[in-house]
Amino acid sequence: MLPLSDTLVLDLTQVIAGPTAGQILGDMGADVIKVEPLHGEHFRPHFGGAWVPSMNRNKRGLALDLRTAGGREVLMRLVRKADVFMEAFTPGVIDKLGFGWEVVAKENPRLIYASISGYGQTGPYSHRAGYDPCIQAEIGLMDATGPYQGEMCRVGTAPIDYATGLACASGIAFALLGRHKTGKGQRLDLSLFDVGMHLMSHWITNHGLTGENPERMGTSNSLICPLRVFPTRTQPIFIAGTNDAFWRILCTALGRKDWLDDKRFTTNADRVANRAILEPMIEAYFLEHTADELLDKLIPAGMACSAAYKVSDVVKNPHTAARGSVLGIDYPGIGTVKSANNPIKLSDAPVETRRKSPMVGEHTVEIMREVGYSDAEIAALREAKAVATT
Repeated sequence: MLPLSDTLVLDLTQVIAGPTAGQILGDMGADVIKVEPLHGEHFRPHFGGAWVPSMNRNKRGLALDLRTAGGREVLMRLVRKADVFMEAFTPGVIDKLGFGWEVVAKENPRLIYASISGYGQTGPYSHRAGYDPCIQAEIGLMDATGPYQGEMCRVGTAPIDYATGLACASGIAFALLGRHKTGKGQRLDLSLFDVGMHLMSHWITNHGLTGENPERMGTSNSLICPLRVFPTRTQPIFIAGTNDAFWRILCTALGRKDWLDDKRFTTNADRVANRAILEPMIEAYFLEHTADELLDKLIPAGMACSAAYKVSDVVKNPHTAARGSVLGIDYPGIGTVKSANNPIKLSDAPVETRRKSPMVGEHTVEIMREVGYSDAEIAALREAKAVATT
């Protein structure tokens, strides 16, 4: 039995953060119902139709028009028997649809209600729509990212969205554990802004101590040296000399006793102060060798380092295969859709793809029957365009 077996989740979210959370819950055994508008969520066309399948496995699909009385009644019947309700509308929208926290908590006091938004349910920015890049800009992450003394850059994925999804899934698990103890549901207020601030924690700490903002350093770091990507004769490699012990390992493994004995580089503070001298020395040495030659010495010695790969490299990496980090699922009309696997690995609950990501309304009839609708009633609601089926 999976940890969340017999847990019913209503997932009204779209795009990345909420669907990621719902997918994790589904992987862990929950019966997750993806509730979409009649024509599907607005990101369905992206990646040639592969966007939604990439982050909605282990869910069933229900298509409703919540602007209609019939669509709202279907959802309310499900609310009364659900364990978790997830929504990611701009604050206030879900209340206008009739499914705000105060309303559904009266219908189902045991319900765990998770709201995901850009800036949270309170505060002067709460009314704003917020996407991952907006938050990257807002929290200083964009300003901290980019080439040395160059233009600020967006991080090349959606780290805040995905981290919010993980935070939402874990928050729901905590709330379900709390309900087990108290018998009561509760609301989760998750915002990309709060999660993004958490990701900036050590820079916030540094600012509190020094008053300084992060300096754009490319792959390097203003507080640590050497910590950056260095070119080699072949593949670039990343060196993480995060402390003096790693510096000693680096020098010893490469046979560079002269670096180790150089008083300008004894401590991290020394190396940071003399970065302009040290980094060109390392770069010149690395350019005389291939990545494999260097890594074959550094990795067995225990040095924190890695090759700097492209996505096309890492998806073929033997470690990726051994860890099952990438899934490939076939979808009609699309082909094989590859996506990242669930990173949470429980010894007694191996992750399996029990269901492919649903098509729009794929399980509408099945789900409506489960909450008491007759086939005639389903047909009437379909005719009234309150629900959609495949």
